[in-house]
This record gives sequence, structure tokens and C-alpha cells, in this order.
Amino acid sequence: MRHRIPHAAGCVIARKTATQPLFLLIRDQYGHWTFPKGHLDEGESSRAAAQREVLEETGVVGELGPLITTIYYDVTKKDRTFRKQVDWYILITEQIAITPQAEEGIYEYAWLPADAVVTRLGYPALIDVFKLALPMI
Repeated sequence: MRHRIPHAAGCVIARKTATQPLFLLIRDQYGHWTFPKGHLDEGESSRAAAQREVLEETGVVGELGPLITTIYYDVTKKDRTFRKQVDWYILITEQIAITPQAEEGIYEYAWLPADAVVTRLGYPALIDVFKLALPMI
């Protein structure tokens, strides 16, 4: 029996300011700083899932931009390893305040300049995603 690869989508969220863009990071339930993302619902497009997950996890709305990249990585749960796919998009917003989704273990967030994002991200693969996103902002 063949299993589908779990599919998720998320966004690198930018807020333009007078001096430089700031980027939204959230601290996830595992204590890592990351970008908002989540699984696609049945029949949902990747773009729609990215916007929905950002709204659910942060309360942020904005203009969804282009696909940055798609990454694949292995996840191990209950002694079983599987491949996961995540599509990453740009999202531009004017919002400053957000509403972290406590039910998902998100209690902390930060708006940071690009150099601070690179040093704070808790998942190495996301540094590459972020560097690909920067010229698109």
C-alpha cells in the first residue's frame, strides 16, 4: 500500500516599515522559532492552506505573494519515519499586533529584521527558505 506524502503550507510574513521590512516569527509548541504553517485540509489548495494557517496561528491577514519554494524533510513519530512536503509562500501584511494560537502551543511571537531572523530560526531548512524569500519582498 502506498501512502501519500503529508502536505503542508506556510508563509514568510513581512511587514514593510519606513526603514526596513520586519518578519514575523512564532515560537512553536516545541520551543523553536519558525514561520506559521500547517497541513492542507481535504481538497484545499496549497495557497488557501497557507493563508488559512497563518490566520489561525497568528490572526494575520495580508496579500499572498508567490511560492518561494517547496521543501521536503523526514519526520519521525511513534518510531515511524515519513517524508513531509511544505510549500512556502510570501505574505505581505500591514498588521502589527497578532493573536497567537494558544491551542497549538503558540504563545510568543516577534517582528524582526532580516539579520535577526536568520540567527533566531530554530529549523536550519527555514534559513534557506528565508534567504530565497528576501529578494521577493
